[in-house]
Amino acid sequence: MTYWFKRRRYGYGWTPATWQGWSLLAALIVLVLLPVPFIADDDGAGPEPWGYLFYVFVMVVLFILAAIKKGPTPHWRWGRRNGDNPDEDFLGSTGGVALRR
Repeated sequence: MTYWFKRRRYGYGWTPATWQGWSLLAALIVLVLLPVPFIADDDGAGPEPWGYLFYVFVMVVLFILAAIKKGPTPHWRWGRRNGDNPDEDFLGSTGGVALRR
């Protein structure tokens, strides 16, 4: 199985690893920012801001569920380990952090 997301090397969560993962992240960003111009301003026209916050919450939850389905089980990590699986763990650049072996 090809994972769309891989576990992050530092912290908790995932990093997009394939074009499908990056596309899903881009779709989340677009779907979250698309309704911004329609949020109510001072005169009360447009939808309520609380409705928008609920919408963002739902979109993020759906994104997390997709990442759970299309990625390995996340867990807390801090750096490279001997047992890293290149199919599950992001082994990209270290972001300028020196690694201990």
